[in-house]
Amino acid sequence: RVSSPARHPPVMSFLRDTPVIAFLLAKVRDIDIVVVLATLFVVMGAYLVLFVTAAGSPLARAVLFKTGLFTKAIAHMALSREKQGWPTRVDPVVAQDGGAETPLATVVSTKRVIFVRHGESTWNEIFNRGFGVRFPVRLFEGVLAELLLLFTKLSFFIDSPLSEHGFEQARDLRRFLARYDGDADSADCSDKSQVSRNDPLVSARRVKDAEALSGVKGTSIIVASNLRRACQTTAIAFWDRLARTGEKIYVLSSLQEIARNVDTRALAGARESPPLHGLESKVENVGATPMGKMVVGDSGSVVGLNTHFNTGNKQIGRKGYAALREFAEFACAQDADFVIAGGHSLWFREFFRMFLDDEHLQTQVACRKKIVNCGVVAFTLTKVKHPKHGDVYRIDPDAIDAVYGGFQR
Repeated sequence: RVSSPARHPPVMSFLRDTPVIAFLLAKVRDIDIVVVLATLFVVMGAYLVLFVTAAGSPLARAVLFKTGLFTKAIAHMALSREKQGWPTRVDPVVAQDGGAETPLATVVSTKRVIFVRHGESTWNEIFNRGFGVRFPVRLFEGVLAELLLLFTKLSFFIDSPLSEHGFEQARDLRRFLARYDGDADSADCSDKSQVSRNDPLVSARRVKDAEALSGVKGTSIIVASNLRRACQTTAIAFWDRLARTGEKIYVLSSLQEIARNVDTRALAGARESPPLHGLESKVENVGATPMGKMVVGDSGSVVGLNTHFNTGNKQIGRKGYAALREFAEFACAQDADFVIAGGHSLWFREFFRMFLDDEHLQTQVACRKKIVNCGVVAFTLTKVKHPKHGDVYRIDPDAIDAVYGGFQR
């Protein structure tokens, strides 16, 4: 019996006959597996030689470090699924079960959290300004800058630092914080509709936020992501406060950006300080600030960093929701009434989506839009103990205040 020839589904036949697909399939068939294996062995051999010579050669150690850095970053980009596999969340509105008179949940802690997004990074400068005629030039300049850093432990793309425009944005934020007193009219947002007015409760809240930002009243701590651009922005924006009080910025790996791009990978390992070398040269009138309490630390800057909560780079298997919850737990466990957090746009947006009530997910601007570069947004976070759902964290939808920059239009 003669079997009939195999039939391909129409769609598969169409794809197979497409010139591009046909070209790629022909190239795959032309691959010589022996050549591929030989190339792999050569690369592995070269890497082994570097590994052996690294013991006595700083140059070899630098190349070995940079090779490992990019290998892990590319592996993370290809394999990370931190935005997938999130469990079905409990609607935070259950924190109000039973009403104000007979609440089912017990309030454990209420904190005021103030998000500060970083300024424009070198990665943003290349990829977020559009793909017009200037894009190839920007990309070439970025690759060249990366090559110039080949024999160092720094990078232009990985854990991308602030661009020159980003540094200027951070300086602008510092100037704003120096004069901000909580008055709604002094809040600087591109979209004025994001600024609440004519409400005594909101006005009082704004004044307390301003006092916390300056550190003159109330109790507050400053924390930042373990990525350079967040630490750089936070340090410059709060320079006057840090110089006056001598306090340190807490570095939190839980604030590391939720994304797959290589710029979301950190250079600093566990308990290490993100490198801030040369930061003082970007600070306006640095000599006029009270620097007596500031000494050069492990970061290479006089800005003090507390790395106790920096557990190192995110793993490929990291789940974003776990990082969001970890920060919520951290914030609500603090003795301070305010937690000022320097971080990233996607991370901040996911945090609002995680802890705002279901009914606000489609309407609240915080769930739909990113905070602008160097934007400042304050909100109230409450932790309750629920008899059925355990620890529940909830953002009060009526207590989200844009202070500076606000959300994108």
